[in-house]
Amino acid sequence: MSTVDLSYQIRQQILQDKSEIERLMGLGFAPSHAGRAIWRLRYGDAIEDLSLVADANGQLLGSIRYWPILIAERPSILLGPLAVDPSVRGKGIGVALVQQSLALAQTGQWEWCFISGEPEYYLKFGFNPVSYDDITLPAHIEPERLHLLPLVSARPDAMPEKPWPIMPMSTDAPTDAPIDVEPAQQITGEC
Repeated sequence: MSTVDLSYQIRQQILQDKSEIERLMGLGFAPSHAGRAIWRLRYGDAIEDLSLVADANGQLLGSIRYWPILIAERPSILLGPLAVDPSVRGKGIGVALVQQSLALAQTGQWEWCFISGEPEYYLKFGFNPVSYDDITLPAHIEPERLHLLPLVSARPDAMPEKPWPIMPMSTDAPTDAPIDVEPAQQITGEC
């Protein structure tokens, strides 16, 4: 992509966006990204209402998706992946996608938002670092990448003692799928 008009609209993803989203993922992440441990929580379909794209007249500049999870048996969401075309990275598209999608998440039934991502990127949105003293996961993820954000419906006072288990919302989620638990090279700071 050489010259891009940075006028874009943020809209909900549609089925026809699939190939463009895959293109963005290929530009922004190493091929091993889909084998990372975090994918053990991304089971089933992404949450349609929260999964957005930045659309510049039919060309996608960015994409964000969310997945339903449970945190200590509370309905919650997993943010990611967030992908922005490298030619427009640093222009605020990823920030706009995160802000708008989190604003939507605040109006829903979700209590918490979890991310495995770059600390310097996600802390500015209000995410707080968590450790394995705070949570348990179905597979190991680098502890410096773990962050949690309470949403409007969160009731921290009603949560059980830590560590809180984080798992896919679906009871049909496979627990024995092979995954790459080694840190994968990530090309972008957005996941």
